[in-house]
Amino acid sequence: MIPTFFWTIATKYQCLNGNRHQAVKGMNKRLNVETQDLLFIHSPVHPLPLEHWVRAACKAVDLGLVKRIGLSNCNANQVARAVAAAKAQGKRICANQVLFSLLDYNSPALQDMLKVCAAEDIKIVGFSPIGQGLLTEGLTEEGMKGIRMAMMTGLRWGDGGLNTLRSEIEMIAKRCKRSMAQVCIKWSIHKGAIPLVGVRRTKHAEDAVAAASNEWDLSAEEIQRLDVAALDRSTLEKPAWRRGLFMCVLSTLLMVYSVTEMFLGKPRVAQIAAGKKTKSKAG
Repeated sequence: MIPTFFWTIATKYQCLNGNRHQAVKGMNKRLNVETQDLLFIHSPVHPLPLEHWVRAACKAVDLGLVKRIGLSNCNANQVARAVAAAKAQGKRICANQVLFSLLDYNSPALQDMLKVCAAEDIKIVGFSPIGQGLLTEGLTEEGMKGIRMAMMTGLRWGDGGLNTLRSEIEMIAKRCKRSMAQVCIKWSIHKGAIPLVGVRRTKHAEDAVAAASNEWDLSAEEIQRLDVAALDRSTLEKPAWRRGLFMCVLSTLLMVYSVTEMFLGKPRVAQIAAGKKTKSKAG
């Protein structure tokens, strides 16, 4: 019997381009679809209020460019604002893509957001369920230095909470005869989230498929033990000014690119960029 797979085509839109619907049309063209299934509004911090971009996404639905609207990295208050703005347009928010793993499950900000999403029937799409390797076998002090998630969450080598959590995951993995990654992903599924697993190697894909399998499961006691050991390092706890600073820098870069493109023309800008890459490789 050949299994049937259901695919959802989703994209993220960085809300900086004034010609937003043209940008969505461009995404659809590159994806070779007339309508994409789900459009995530990337990040709640923008030069214009979040409500503005929700209304724009609702218009994209009316134009037949998008079927459903999602959020990204929104806290409880931002989710509530987005929901209200969508309802005013006769639409609803379907998903919120956030960091969701055993690294941040006990964060008050995350728990508040989960309650709002549950009340509005908003699905959690959880990225980095294994913490970009922080919660898998073979982690070393040197290797941890290159993991972006460690910097995002402020974790350091030898952190007591991380060591306790890793030990708990490892013990359960051995008991279940599974990898630590599979345990983390299975736990995420049990929490009602859709784990967004990054796949760079065959092993990553195998772990994701095995975690979704019905051939094994975590017991209620094991889930409880993981809940207790989970950390509270949510990115939703980060001060708003950091996100705002990032968006200002990104906005400035895009503005410079747009002005340069206006005066030099798109082909010329592409040639300059290609030339720089070539010189970089040659050097």
